[in-house]
Amino acid sequence: MKKFAWVVGGALLLAACGGSQDTRVPVSLGSLVTPASAPWLQVEQQSQDVQVRGLDDALTLKPTPPVSEVLQARLRHALQPVYFTDLVVHCEQVFAEMRVDTDATPASVTLELGAHCTINARGLGPDKTYHASPSMPAPARGDYAKALAALLAAGSDDIARQLRADVQATTH
Repeated sequence: MKKFAWVVGGALLLAACGGSQDTRVPVSLGSLVTPASAPWLQVEQQSQDVQVRGLDDALTLKPTPPVSEVLQARLRHALQPVYFTDLVVHCEQVFAEMRVDTDATPASVTLELGAHCTINARGLGPDKTYHASPSMPAPARGDYAKALAALLAAGSDDIARQLRADVQATTH
């Protein structure tokens, strides 16, 4: 009788969960991190998973290295040519989330990527949140790990263009 109670209790717990699965997928992003010498540009490092919203089942991408490290590497590479003496850039509060729009024709996936950055160029400069929303058709066979790599590269480069414009607009 106890065994039956355990089976029924387990079935009730599974039913209460709605039957959806939380799938965690590792994503290798090492190819997006290229060496660059720009110690004056820092992105606060944080481990964070990327949630994929808009799917029937929960999907969490676990990037390695973290999104903040990829963003830092791409910003350093893009902004190195505009460096001038006493320039310091500090970014924090990095956020990343993917959304799938299955109602669109064709279905699409968008990465919401952003960071709050402060530019110090011989005195406090712009202090604002930079945001990018690159989008692409939803990947075949649900390969959201590959989509994350492509969208993260595009989003990081877009944020780098925005940040570069603000750095160049500061007086130096």
